[in-house]
Amino acid sequence: MRTFSIEGGIDSPRVYMNEAESLVEISGISTLTETNWFYSNLLKWLIAFNKGHSHTATINIKLQRMNDSSSRWLRLIFRKLMLLAPGTGIEINMYLNGKSPSVLACGQLLQNETTFRVNLLSQTAE
Repeated sequence: MRTFSIEGGIDSPRVYMNEAESLVEISGISTLTETNWFYSNLLKWLIAFNKGHSHTATINIKLQRMNDSSSRWLRLIFRKLMLLAPGTGIEINMYLNGKSPSVLACGQLLQNETTFRVNLLSQTAE
């Protein structure tokens, strides 16, 4: 089974995908100035991971901070994923650290804009 990982940077999130676990995790900080390149490539990988018989079941988002552009991209990605994998029952766990209103706002918008189950959860220290 396929796995894919991108190490996080100062302003870019860590991404981990595991086909065998049907899992995607996005964590760290997403305050990139050039979000188009990063998130368009993330979208391509999500599409590749959701072709054929395998589909993502759980997406964990554990961002401490994010900018508006990252929020827009995440919402776009999940709207595209709805079209790609309708009725698959993807569950999005959005971990909130209490310090970033933009992460909470993104989670609330995902709840309203997608048919996926979006859980807004308190983030514990890792």
